[in-house]
Amino acid sequence: MKTRLNKVTVEVWRKKNMLDRVNLIQEIDTLPPHYYREVIDFIGYIKAKKVKDTLSLEKAAEMAADEYRNDKELTAFTALDGEAFYEAR
Repeated sequence: MKTRLNKVTVEVWRKKNMLDRVNLIQEIDTLPPHYYREVIDFIGYIKAKKVKDTLSLEKAAEMAADEYRNDKELTAFTALDGEAFYEAR
């Protein structure tokens, strides 16, 4: 059932996303042509920002990885690895 629910959820999201795109395109079509360049520039800005944000997160994770692996205060609980997390009842 869970797989079916996930497929339905994804399909609903796709349809909504497609409707959002269609609505956006229709709204852009109502603009005077001299605004098209601004729209294109804005879309480029959004795409570049998304890439920059993703790269920033990746860089931050890489920079923190060594500290997370070696800092004794952060690794103290790894001594419990392999232990049952929940007590059996």
